[in-house]
Amino acid sequence: MLIPLKVDVPTTRRPWVNYALMAVIICTSIVGFGDQEFLCKMGGIEVTGNFFEGIQVELTTEDFPLPVLALTSSLLHGGWFHLIGNMIFLWIFGNAINYKFGHLGYIAIFAAAAMAGGLAHYTLTGGPAIGASGAIYGVMGAFLVFFPRNDITVLWIIWIHPGISRLSSGWIILFWIAWDVFYLVRGASTGVALWGHVGGFVAGLAIALVCASTGLIKPTQDEQTILQLLTGRR
Repeated sequence: MLIPLKVDVPTTRRPWVNYALMAVIICTSIVGFGDQEFLCKMGGIEVTGNFFEGIQVELTTEDFPLPVLALTSSLLHGGWFHLIGNMIFLWIFGNAINYKFGHLGYIAIFAAAAMAGGLAHYTLTGGPAIGASGAIYGVMGAFLVFFPRNDITVLWIIWIHPGISRLSSGWIILFWIAWDVFYLVRGASTGVALWGHVGGFVAGLAIALVCASTGLIKPTQDEQTILQLLTGRR
């Protein structure tokens, strides 16, 4: 298990939108913890059957179409561990991308990744899903483009033995997405919306690559994008 603790990205302005976004996700998730009807409506979840016959959980578009569900479901979580885990990742990577892309740009990349991740999951699995991880993977994809050489301090736990290390962000982000792809290739059932992770990551990566290649968002003097790293340019 690898848990990010800090990224080595100096920032010059407060990531107020990420703060607000986290507050909205936390509040919406807490409401969903106590209100099953709200959770099902926002998550596109239809529960049928009973204890004796078996309970079926299916995707429904009765209240919202799939693109909207992809966004609303990203504001919900299935429990405290799910919520806290995602908020750690969003805090670590979202603050840096909010700084780099600006407030409107950050909202756009989060929403695009949430939508791409949700639609990938709905299309390829046919079932509902809740959680911000698809959008967060999109933010991580954007981080990979603009900060591939910046270090990440991570807490690692192997069995019961913990430790803290500084690792290159490029390698650790690629490890996280490769781990999900590995499970998808194996066809393993993990209880995690892996297609949502992959779909969100691809969207965030693609958007950031376009922004970097066109100069829409430029690196500072002490930054190096993944395009510059691969081509040897500064």
